[in-house]
Amino acid sequence: MPRIVDRTARQQELTQAALAVFAERGYHRATMQAVAERAGVSKGSVYDYFKSKEELLVGAAELMVGALFDQTIEVFERSTGTVHERVAGFVDGILAGVDDWAEVAMSLLQVWAELSNADDERLRKVMAELYSRSADKLQAAFDDAVARGEAAPFATRESALAIMAALDGLLLQAVMLPEEFRRVINARILPAWCASIIPAATGAQDSPDTDGNGAKHR
Repeated sequence: MPRIVDRTARQQELTQAALAVFAERGYHRATMQAVAERAGVSKGSVYDYFKSKEELLVGAAELMVGALFDQTIEVFERSTGTVHERVAGFVDGILAGVDDWAEVAMSLLQVWAELSNADDERLRKVMAELYSRSADKLQAAFDDAVARGEAAPFATRESALAIMAALDGLLLQAVMLPEEFRRVINARILPAWCASIIPAATGAQDSPDTDGNGAKHR
């Protein structure tokens, strides 16, 4: 009786192997054979799921979109507290996997490097989705805070995009200056900065355990 293979699970295994190979060798030096060896399967098995290295790159990009943001966004949507606390918690959640960031960051940089020269609109769509989906969720939380009078009116869309850009900048820092990157993370500056983008409602009083921007001291 033939063995039943979970195609979704196997695709994820192959894309994870591809991420590791892209991080080690760079996209152009990576081969389907190397990905197969990393995943412990035959080269033909890789082609059963991905017709080309370019398609595997798209699959890797889709995996990273989910790994880096989707789960954290779900936690953010379920979180309670002030909008400042929720945003700080969202950023904290993304940074919680700091030990894994160096490899993930290198892989993402490889994807974005290819994106600048790629003709594949699917890849562009996947990477644009990372921004739009996450920025939409942040903006919705900001708009709700303004509507409820928790925050003064401000540029909610632009603020959401600024937070996404700050997180992107950390990817480059994780690769280029890993020790400095860890100092930034340990100082917990970014969550407080992201929360401080949101202006308190006019006349709102800061509680004793906040820093004046609505973010709690830790």
